[in-house]
Amino acid sequence: MDTIIRNTLRPFGITRNYRGYPQTVFAIALVIEDEARLRHIMADIYEVVAEQIHCKAANVERNIRTVILCAWRKNRALLCEMAGYPVVTPPSVSQFLDVVASYIQRNPFPVPAHQS
Repeated sequence: MDTIIRNTLRPFGITRNYRGYPQTVFAIALVIEDEARLRHIMADIYEVVAEQIHCKAANVERNIRTVILCAWRKNRALLCEMAGYPVVTPPSVSQFLDVVASYIQRNPFPVPAHQS
């Protein structure tokens, strides 16, 4: 699953050079495993990822937000395509995780069609 998530993030310019990259990949995997985690994002995602990565939950949130802003700046059109609706502002962490996880679930071998 990690490979699929990583390949889905790549057209956004999100690669290993971002501190939040492994955190984002792990967070998306958690959402794919159980989308109910989005309802309690602090306890069910940030804290779980923080424990795994050995950092604070606030750092996880900040690092994922940085990744989202990168995706927003580099390939907004693809983000809208994946969401299935116009995204007019940078998405929140929970929105971004939901969009990417849902896209992967709808497309078991996603190959984003629109790349910048």
